[in-house]
Amino acid sequence: MLSKKKALIIGCGWVGIRFAQKLITIDFDVTATTTSDFKINTLNHLGVRAFLLDFSKEPIPEMENSVSNQLFDIVLISVPAKKREDFINCIKKFESLSQFLQKIRAKSMVYLSSVGIYPTSPHPIGEMDIPNQLLDPKLYRAEQILTTAVAQLNILRLGGIFGDNRIPGRHFSAKRCEVGSQFANYIHVEDIHAIILSLYDEGIHGKLYNAVSPFHPQKKEIILQMVKKYGFALPSSFENRPFEHKLVSSEKLITDLNYQFIYESPLDY
Repeated sequence: MLSKKKALIIGCGWVGIRFAQKLITIDFDVTATTTSDFKINTLNHLGVRAFLLDFSKEPIPEMENSVSNQLFDIVLISVPAKKREDFINCIKKFESLSQFLQKIRAKSMVYLSSVGIYPTSPHPIGEMDIPNQLLDPKLYRAEQILTTAVAQLNILRLGGIFGDNRIPGRHFSAKRCEVGSQFANYIHVEDIHAIILSLYDEGIHGKLYNAVSPFHPQKKEIILQMVKKYGFALPSSFENRPFEHKLVSSEKLITDLNYQFIYESPLDY
């Protein structure tokens, strides 16, 4: 009997839990870490072997010992560099994470970053279009710490994440919306899962990709479509405020992976 493929999800939050559920359906054995006590039981109930691990604190030797002697097929790193997090503390957290990653053996390792790394631009943004000094310092430094530690690391810079119980625009239900004229850089969680699995299946290593749905309607158009589809209340008003332009391109990912998005437009979420 063939042994199951193994996956490790480091930082099993909203995306990680759903990826764990996806992996279990395709017969993976899944181990995960979380910083939240109450998620341990939730993950165990789903069939995930879960550990409490916070890289802002001292690593747990038991966790290190349990993963260092295994070969994982997929390792997903979903530890955010939070916007409100102190820069120095964030960097220390990622240095601790990088030391942990150096003890792990994996066929495919993916870090989930964010398109928030990019400044505004009048032109579509590819992965190498913005000089490093203009990227968000915290997000860029986090990426660099991890790529220095793991040369084969793939990085996905994700757009705003939706799908399942996350519906674009519902936040503005019965509220004033001031971002309706902005173009959306969104991605559906099912595409995140499919892209990670595609990187694994294709044996791709050490790459950086933007991951956003290739069509970028204005947010007002998306909200009106979601109201029609899901039945929540319209925003109380749409304010036509000036906005800073940012449109992120996934063309490199589509080309390199020959990837067909499940949800090409946020209008289809």
